[in-house]
Amino acid sequence: MIQQIGGAGQSTQAFSKKINQATEENFSKVLTSSTDKFKTNEVDESIYDDIANQYDVRNMTFEEVKEMANELYEAGALTFLDVSILTFDYGRATQYIKQAVNGQTSPNFTMYETSVDATGRRDWIAEFEARAAKDRQYGNFIGNANKTKIISILQLLERE
Repeated sequence: MIQQIGGAGQSTQAFSKKINQATEENFSKVLTSSTDKFKTNEVDESIYDDIANQYDVRNMTFEEVKEMANELYEAGALTFLDVSILTFDYGRATQYIKQAVNGQTSPNFTMYETSVDATGRRDWIAEFEARAAKDRQYGNFIGNANKTKIISILQLLERE
């Protein structure tokens, strides 16, 4: 009887391993085919210089981020997914959560990872680096990859 249970356990482990491998392979195929749909076409590289001359990614308001993202999208330098990630309104989401939990959050609760200055400006590279680090910490590897892509785009726009 004990041998049968041990054998069943080994069979279950082997079956589980095969399922996990198949799931990982299928997930990889689905992820690759899904992200291929979001890739951009060839981009005129001068758009990065033009945008960098208009905006300071180390010192921008959220409104400026939205304007910049729309200009980059229209130029083909950002995908719709990139724009969505870059312009998700953490301020509105924070307010929604605060209302939904009816005062059960800290008065200082915010979904942002970095602070704004007195004029509402934020270092957006630092913000996305902190978001990516948080995603890595919690095992959100797709979120981390998306945030890392945004960081690389913002770094192309960074003034030297």
